[in-house]
Amino acid sequence: MSILLRYSVIHSVLLGLFVACGTGPGEERKEATTPVLKTDVASTGLDELPGYYEDTLPCADCPGILTQLWVRSDSTFVLREEYMEHDTLPSGLIGQWHVMNGLVTIGRSGDKPMFYRPTTEGLMLVDEMGTASPSGLDMTLDRLSDEIQDEIPRMRLTGTFTYLADAMSFKPCGTRYTWPCAGGEALGAEEGELIGSMTSAVLERMYLGAVKKGGDPWTIVAECSMSMGPAMEGDGADEYILIHRVLDGKAECME
Repeated sequence: MSILLRYSVIHSVLLGLFVACGTGPGEERKEATTPVLKTDVASTGLDELPGYYEDTLPCADCPGILTQLWVRSDSTFVLREEYMEHDTLPSGLIGQWHVMNGLVTIGRSGDKPMFYRPTTEGLMLVDEMGTASPSGLDMTLDRLSDEIQDEIPRMRLTGTFTYLADAMSFKPCGTRYTWPCAGGEALGAEEGELIGSMTSAVLERMYLGAVKKGGDPWTIVAECSMSMGPAMEGDGADEYILIHRVLDGKAECME
């Protein structure tokens, strides 16, 4: 569904259910230091890298790992992985991608990243030297679209939730960016995803019961999705992280 169509359909619903954030990810990204990887991308001929990639990668003890990767032009990525027949909820990771020696790095800040080599089909998982797996197995995520989808399905995310001055926000572990957020039911009435989703009011009560005072960070593992919604200021649209369930209210960011 396009952003404009989604805006017209859900505007009235979201204005009642979203809790606004003072600065959305777009605004914070403008204020942040411009990533040097913009130059890196241009110098390596990878300026057309942003897009959506997907495939099922080999798994040692399951039928495969359904891997979905959104590579964004603002230098962020969203990785969603589902170990088939093992996971009931795919795991998610949001961070900043870089280009090193012609390879794209995907991973959490501070950890050794995964390395992908651009190919005519998409992105091939390789080692840090750019060498493909000697097994001969298909380790390539196919490029399915040049356009970044405006909705990302539910996944398990770890991050810091904050509520202050009627503003809800969520900062996933591994990224310096913060997204406005709301309870998962903010889109449920239109998207048919009410099952297992909480309202913003329930999310607020859980937060206030977990912290000493409003504004304190609350690090959680949550079942989240990402979707566009109407901007709380002006006529544009913002991307929101929707929290459907809190899976662990005493988590930590390993950074």
